[in-house]
Amino acid sequence: MRTNRWLLGLAMSVSVVALAACGSQGDEAEPQESSAAAEQSPGADVSGQDGSGQGKPNTKDIPKVVAEVNGEKITKDDFVPLFETQYQQMQMQAQQSGQPVDEKDLKKQTAENLVSTKVLTQEADKRDISVSDKDIDKALKESAKSGQMSQKDFLKSMKDQGMDEKKVRSELSNQLKIEGLVEDEYGEFKVSGEEIGQAYEQAKSQQEQMAQQGGQQQEMPSIDEMRPQLKEQVKSQKSNEATQKYAKKLRKKADVTIHL
Repeated sequence: MRTNRWLLGLAMSVSVVALAACGSQGDEAEPQESSAAAEQSPGADVSGQDGSGQGKPNTKDIPKVVAEVNGEKITKDDFVPLFETQYQQMQMQAQQSGQPVDEKDLKKQTAENLVSTKVLTQEADKRDISVSDKDIDKALKESAKSGQMSQKDFLKSMKDQGMDEKKVRSELSNQLKIEGLVEDEYGEFKVSGEEIGQAYEQAKSQQEQMAQQGGQQQEMPSIDEMRPQLKEQVKSQKSNEATQKYAKKLRKKADVTIHL
């Protein structure tokens, strides 16, 4: 089973749909340190301040059962780690943009993401799409590598976010099931030379913009050198789009109740 790099952003988010919905850039996304909760920017919503200078979202009003999907429950324990991680990311963005973090909207978005993930995993289970311990071990190693951490440090980082190793492995299993489901539904995603060229030009443009903003000027590798990476990036983008599309389709037929 092929493991997409966007899937291995577990250190950033425990929901595959959330990664797409929050504007993850696939291979270009950089995992953030779990302990790097940023201070709120001036004018930002400070309702979540815990007095230590680090922003904390309000989770006291989260019900024990956040949502029910076709009779299965999404609990507060499922919800809080994802919500806090998303909040942390948005708080960092707020420092740059000056826009406050809308906790109410983020809670709703987080619940919707978890519902989408649930309908996808339910469909994967219906199709008997299984994931082996070996698959999970490989994904765990690659998750740690993508965060430039040892596996031990990665698991400690996730534990700091409220996810023990058992929960991390469970989430990776779900995400691998979803990848298998999307592949079963849509087949293998093909990438044309034109699409690789477009991805290269986009990467080149982004690097030029960063240089103009004072970033370090680096020489751009040739398209031939970057071809394997660009191919995987385009595949990831296509898989992301297909995942969202299929989640919406399943959601229309699902019995969903959100209690937020």
